[in-house]
Amino acid sequence: MLKVTVVKGVPDVVIKLEGSLDMGTGHSLQRTVEELDLDRIHNLTVSLSGLDIIDSTGIGQLIGYHRILSRKNGRVLIENDNREIEEILGLIGVREILGS
Repeated sequence: MLKVTVVKGVPDVVIKLEGSLDMGTGHSLQRTVEELDLDRIHNLTVSLSGLDIIDSTGIGQLIGYHRILSRKNGRVLIENDNREIEEILGLIGVREILGS
């Protein structure tokens, strides 16, 4: 299960995630971002601190949002103080990809 909470709205959106961001739950994040409309978002900050699990599907979503926003000089920023999630991000090189 994934709980997605929009903490701050357009154009500089902040989203807090809790639970699991994986193949089975990624649609919840996708639906929320689509409702916010990526064309209207400048910066997207995603808090991963409440996640228990993130898999390649979830990481792919974050990188996909990064690609879309970077085309219009926007950014995806990651907030995270969960060491296990941070280790996964580091192993895959997500911080380098996102430039954060």
